[in-house]
Amino acid sequence: MRRRVLRGLLGLTLCVVLVDGVFGPRGLVGNVRLRGRNAALAASLTGLRTGNETLREGVRRLNEDPATIEELAREELGLLKDGELILILKDVPATAPDAAQVRPGAAR
Repeated sequence: MRRRVLRGLLGLTLCVVLVDGVFGPRGLVGNVRLRGRNAALAASLTGLRTGNETLREGVRRLNEDPATIEELAREELGLLKDGELILILKDVPATAPDAAQVRPGAAR
């Protein structure tokens, strides 16, 4: 009888350990979930590093390249070099001819 109880307890303990090993927070399911999260974070980190490198290159160009500074001043601040002119062209909406000006049968 003792052996039977011990085997039952051992079997129950084994089942609990297996279930915890598969479904517990540090089990197989949790491990798979964490690996997926780790892959997503790694991809995010790669994107952030790429963006960081792009920003560093922009800072370097602003510090070292006068053409970049000039381009930025022209685009964002609307600055001009001496002697340059800005021509602003606006579209004029087409208007219908006034009825008083156009008479039916009148020669133009």
